[in-house]
Amino acid sequence: MKLTVNTFSITFAVISLIFIIILTSYLTSNNPFSIIHNFFEKQKEYSKINSLFSSPLLLSNSANSSNNDIKDPKGDVKPIQIYTTNIIPLNKDYYDILLSSIKKVHDKLVFSMDLAGDPNKNEKYETTYIWLLYHINNLKDNINLKGNSKSDTDQIYTLIIPNFAEDSNFKQKGWYMAVFNNTDNSYSLPLVKITNMPKNKVQVFIDPLLIANLSSFNYLTSVMVRVNSTFLNKPPDYLMDSAPNADIFWQKWFNK
Repeated sequence: MKLTVNTFSITFAVISLIFIIILTSYLTSNNPFSIIHNFFEKQKEYSKINSLFSSPLLLSNSANSSNNDIKDPKGDVKPIQIYTTNIIPLNKDYYDILLSSIKKVHDKLVFSMDLAGDPNKNEKYETTYIWLLYHINNLKDNINLKGNSKSDTDQIYTLIIPNFAEDSNFKQKGWYMAVFNNTDNSYSLPLVKITNMPKNKVQVFIDPLLIANLSSFNYLTSVMVRVNSTFLNKPPDYLMDSAPNADIFWQKWFNK
């Protein structure tokens, strides 16, 4: 009996495996709650909690949601090495976070990151924009959630938006998005391809159910770069910017 192999199926399986490896590298294998708890408490000891963390975001359709935007100075991009490599990316304006926000518009959550440059002009590497959302139940700063079945449990979600430059050596090209449930160690949204971003901004719309319909949480954002397209089963190579400025946190987050 002659055995035939579907080349398309093999190619699809290989690409899917690559995507899984890439995405997994953006997630910590350590206890994420422990890292956030420790970091939160350390900042509290130094009385920096008000300047480092925004107030917990209480999602609504009101105009006051801008109070929870996270502003970041222009021109503060600095490559901080996460994984050992000899390649150092140049500072690009699309690495530079100016403002991060999460708003509820009707029945969708709008995640926006204003940048100093156009992220669609990404060159040579994989550039990934990350939102880390967390509701830690025993933190006094958190607003108690009502009418939510998971309001009494710690919740962490990661929104991952990678862009693979057209002139890069990565097999993937263009924009993708995934939502990871760090609490259950599973994807609430597996990686999907998405369209180009607005000029000077990364913006996506998601269903609140992807983050368990949480109505209140804190969040951190960052921009990561991967320069090596051959060895993917590792953390990203560089942290380029974060808002609020939390370089130590992100280094620990990826310190496996």
